[in-house]
Amino acid sequence: MLVFRRAEERDVAEIISFTRNTWEWGDYVPRVIGKWVEEGRAYVALMGDTVVAVAAMAIVGKAAYLQGLRVRPEYRGRGVGEAFTKFMIEEAKRRGAQVATLLVAEWNTPSHRLVQKVGFKERLKIYGGKAAGSGEGKCLGGLEAYEAVAEALGMTRGYACLPDEPWVCTAVTPWDLLSRAAPCVSEGGLYVGKFSFGKAQGPPGADVTSLSPEGYAERYAAHILYAIDL
Repeated sequence: MLVFRRAEERDVAEIISFTRNTWEWGDYVPRVIGKWVEEGRAYVALMGDTVVAVAAMAIVGKAAYLQGLRVRPEYRGRGVGEAFTKFMIEEAKRRGAQVATLLVAEWNTPSHRLVQKVGFKERLKIYGGKAAGSGEGKCLGGLEAYEAVAEALGMTRGYACLPDEPWVCTAVTPWDLLSRAAPCVSEGGLYVGKFSFGKAQGPPGADVTSLSPEGYAERYAAHILYAIDL
């Protein structure tokens, strides 16, 4: 029987042991799991005393962003991922979220099937990678800043990635973005911190996300942003 709870410091070593080699290139979860646990973002699924899966949740206003779902290899194919995803949806609802979102790499067919099965719908395609740099731009303030961000969010149905956490992508308000960074405009379009509504922009080599595949010195796989109303 699966039991779900918040992850604790004592779980970190066990989580790292089954997430360090998720893919050929490794995984980012071992680098961030300690921080997630400290911030109360991480959850685990247990079977007996064994941690069989991990996932995390970031609350942004009335939205929840789900990330980092990993299942211990020997427990894959047993419905753990689906059960954990359903638990995280209910936990997001319990914490007051009205929508939950997550990203799935375009190539990850099994994960697309899983999230679609539990009710998630496609919303945006998100690109990410190392920025080539930013062109000459003008940063905005006051009403001009608000109107620019509000207009951009109107084009994305209210979805964007956070300026200071570019891999946290969810339903946001203009203030969710403006409280984190000033919006700027260049020939590549509008960008707020490390997220761009057009071409990728940011300090050379910075890890950024965008709605356009252009502007990268090194681009990762494209991701699909999914959402489900709660």
